[in-house]
Amino acid sequence: MPKQSTKVYNNDQQLWSDFKAGNHDAYTTIIHRYFKPMFIYAIRLSKDQDFVKDCIQDVFYNLWKRRENISHAESVKSYLFTAIRFRIYREQKKWNNFDELNDDYAFDAEINIEIKLIEDQNTIELKRKLETVLNNMPPRQKEILYLRFYENMDHGRIAQIMGLNQQVVYNLLHKSLMRLRKDWHVLLIAFSSFASAQSILK
Repeated sequence: MPKQSTKVYNNDQQLWSDFKAGNHDAYTTIIHRYFKPMFIYAIRLSKDQDFVKDCIQDVFYNLWKRRENISHAESVKSYLFTAIRFRIYREQKKWNNFDELNDDYAFDAEINIEIKLIEDQNTIELKRKLETVLNNMPPRQKEILYLRFYENMDHGRIAQIMGLNQQVVYNLLHKSLMRLRKDWHVLLIAFSSFASAQSILK
């Protein structure tokens, strides 16, 4: 990984603008700021850590190589999440000979979302049950919950990353929350620490 830049970027717009203009400090800032979030997200799509790291490196390499032709990005994180998801899917497609990503794709629910929701060390059983509930959901719903609550992304950015219509994201999120309410009402208490049900579904 390149040495971290000493320049501080407080917003994505300036960071992206400088990067596209060929500023190497901006490029290294993007790598240092987003490598870990990309890895944490991507490892849910593939448990092969070496493969995931290679895909991330390819994304960053192509990012710099094609910077002049890359479009404006309102959110650097959502742009990179879209890129790494597509990269992993494309490489897996070569191996598995499938044409599209469907509801059979893998998304690991063993994620830190429960750590953000529940911080009491005496709630190990609660955390285990949370993982059980998530693992019983279709992968697409698990991924939407992860992006919404762990990465704090809105419907539009989730739709961009997953290649879905925004209304589909809304419907799947609503369905997931209704299922959580039905399966385990205690989870609603945890989710309420982030936002009310109305703000979630706006």
